[in-house]
Amino acid sequence: ARQAMLFEEFLEQELRDGRAVVEFKPGPRTLLVHGHCHQKSMGLLAPTLALLARIPQVTITDLDAGCCGMAGSFGYLRDHYEVSRLIGERRLFPAARAANHETAIVASGTSCRHQVKDFTGRIAVHPAVLLRDHLRGPAAGL
Repeated sequence: ARQAMLFEEFLEQELRDGRAVVEFKPGPRTLLVHGHCHQKSMGLLAPTLALLARIPQVTITDLDAGCCGMAGSFGYLRDHYEVSRLIGERRLFPAARAANHETAIVASGTSCRHQVKDFTGRIAVHPAVLLRDHLRGPAAGL
């Protein structure tokens, strides 16, 4: 268990320590990042933000939006639907709606990405997907 880490944490550590070399091409100019609750509670959002900052010419906004409202299976229950929606409406959903369509919305949590899509119609992507789409060089063909 001590060796388990998030993808973003692992890759950023490998890049920072020089054990891996990856280059990224410019992508969206602006990223809105919504950290997953466990990521934030464990202090693990910083590696994600550092990794995404490796995309050239990008501006990153950490939404610091709290919970998306899903909270595991909580938001799937009919009796919790309205509470789930209201939690997301505090900050996450309005920010997603207000973002222009050139702005990428990034969320590592599966439930967070579903909440964004279901309540705003916007597509949020996992950091690994965004990074993959902006690889430069031979690794880009993988």
